[in-house]
Amino acid sequence: MSHDAPRHDLQGAVSPQKTLGQRLREVDGNLPETLRTQCLAAGTAFVPELVAIVEQEMADAQGAHGWAPVHAVELLGMLGDAQAIPVLLRCLQRQDKLDIFYQKVREALVAFGPLVMAPCLDAYAATTDADLRDSLLDILGGLAFHDERIYEVLLDSLERSPELAAMYLAEYGDPRALSALSQMFDTLPVHDDDMMLGNHVFVELRCAIEELGGHLTAAQAAKAARADAPRRRFAARIEQAVAHLVSEEPRQQPSSIAGTIRQNTVTSKKRKLGRNERCWCGSGKKYKKCHLDAD
Repeated sequence: MSHDAPRHDLQGAVSPQKTLGQRLREVDGNLPETLRTQCLAAGTAFVPELVAIVEQEMADAQGAHGWAPVHAVELLGMLGDAQAIPVLLRCLQRQDKLDIFYQKVREALVAFGPLVMAPCLDAYAATTDADLRDSLLDILGGLAFHDERIYEVLLDSLERSPELAAMYLAEYGDPRALSALSQMFDTLPVHDDDMMLGNHVFVELRCAIEELGGHLTAAQAAKAARADAPRRRFAARIEQAVAHLVSEEPRQQPSSIAGTIRQNTVTSKKRKLGRNERCWCGSGKKYKKCHLDAD
């Protein structure tokens, strides 16, 4: 383990050197690259202390331990020691998927690769909590290899949660799911109301079918257009409202609203995200699985 040079207080006395764990707990914000390198160099010997930091975060109902647990989780994923998997799986019970801590836990578990498959499958079989099951499926679908047991649980989840299952199956990448996805697309009803996201399941099903190399039939394309009608009506109302505001601007003055709209339009066209990049909204999902269709 690396050590800093001794520190001196105001009286000139030498203070005890801080451990890596102590220094990690004091980080406020991004993890300094020097400290990251030292933590990784410590290897598996440092894993118990990292696990202790994470367990302390989980034991505190307020979760008020700053950035240390986030960095500890990330380091555990990079070190790849299987003894960290149980505590990381317990972290999934924190269901705020927009929380950066949860996102780091998810990324760390996926980084374990084959080591995490059996524990995730066991945890999936042992729980009836729908949210926890979805989190486990998210991890299993994100693993960079195929296994029949993973495919089976992903496919089984399609009936319970078709929108999420479509996302997981698309990321898993097995074309055998095309038939089940297409059948689900045909089975689900379209909600003919003005709820903009009321039919979002068809967006995910369509994306999954296309990402796996399939195509919508003519009947499915017509159904998709019907499902998308509430969003198009909402977008049209927004455009009408903006046009009305612009027309209300005094003619002798430059239209600040129109200028802002033009500027934002140009900016949005220039700022293009790759389909596999993290979405701009902060959800932690890939762009293709979040706001790509809406954008």
